[in-house]
Amino acid sequence: MDRIETQSTSRKTATTTDIVLREGPQAKLLFRPEIVDNTGKPEAAVRGRFLYQKKKRNDEWVDFDRLPLTSVKVDEGYQLEINSSELYRLLANLRTLYKLANAYGVPQGKRSFLEVNGTLADILALAGPELQEFFTSNSEDAIRLFRLLLHWISKRSDSAVLQGVSELLELNTVVGLANLKVFLTEWKANSSVSKEEFWQTLFAKNAFVLSQLFAYPVILIKDKAYLGGKDLTNTGGQIVDFLCKLESTGAAAMVEIKTPMTPLLGSAYRGVYPISNEVAGAISQVLKYRSSLVENMQSLQRGDPAVIAAEPYCVVVAGDCNELNSPEKNASFERFRERLTGVRILTFDEVYKRIEGLLAIFTESSDVKSS
Repeated sequence: MDRIETQSTSRKTATTTDIVLREGPQAKLLFRPEIVDNTGKPEAAVRGRFLYQKKKRNDEWVDFDRLPLTSVKVDEGYQLEINSSELYRLLANLRTLYKLANAYGVPQGKRSFLEVNGTLADILALAGPELQEFFTSNSEDAIRLFRLLLHWISKRSDSAVLQGVSELLELNTVVGLANLKVFLTEWKANSSVSKEEFWQTLFAKNAFVLSQLFAYPVILIKDKAYLGGKDLTNTGGQIVDFLCKLESTGAAAMVEIKTPMTPLLGSAYRGVYPISNEVAGAISQVLKYRSSLVENMQSLQRGDPAVIAAEPYCVVVAGDCNELNSPEKNASFERFRERLTGVRILTFDEVYKRIEGLLAIFTESSDVKSS
């Protein structure tokens, strides 16, 4: 009995799949079990009857149980013999039905249950700490199982799966937590990498981070987006690291990614610190991209007509605030970026702390739900 079909006949009874004990070409012996709500003895939740079935000419099986035991006379008897294999099959299947009744009670409506054996049954029987230890020791298998589970959920539309909306929302939170943790771990492990291509790729793989660069939710349109600007020799094209749009209005937004090692300030000049050549170059670069986007908006809108190019938002991510190790450096940097028009400068450590704060919020929310 690998798959068990149940059909409720009342709030306290449900028929289940027949257990076939013996089958020949024209007749078979089966046990027809029924799950019941036995209030007097809850563990005794299965009852049933033996049936002979005979096959008609149209290959249809028909119950043959017309000889009630009450009709047996004093000098008569009735004998039903089942061999050892048949008895074992009956007991094994009844054991499964008792487990089902213990876990679900009397299933209501029409339900289908699949009996799991071996390793999967052992996994499902594990308690929380044991399950965590098992998955930690078998991380690759755990990830593969999780992917298969998500794929299965995405393909299902029946009410039995969709009824667990709160559980699915909790699952979504768990996935979000895992993504944030993986992203922060990779970031921290590579915080001294000075190649722009690495950081651009890391942000592209984790596009949800881009929304943390703006005060509004954004949607990534394309990384390495062409914004026009080529001349007759097919050169001079403008390629921005990330072209986004605000989710609410469709306003265009551009992001230019440098590295945490990019210097923020130049050498001291009469008690102040000017912005570094690298940051000044990045600002000039993204402003040029913005002009190119506005000039070529009509042709570029063919890819996404919902994008609006009126005063596009621009963000440059560069450097690390640890460089600002004196009050003079802090003041010089803040004076510059707070009075900068059209471009917002964020440092890598500031973005990291935003994601870390988001992770803390999710973690607290998850702890509250589980407590």
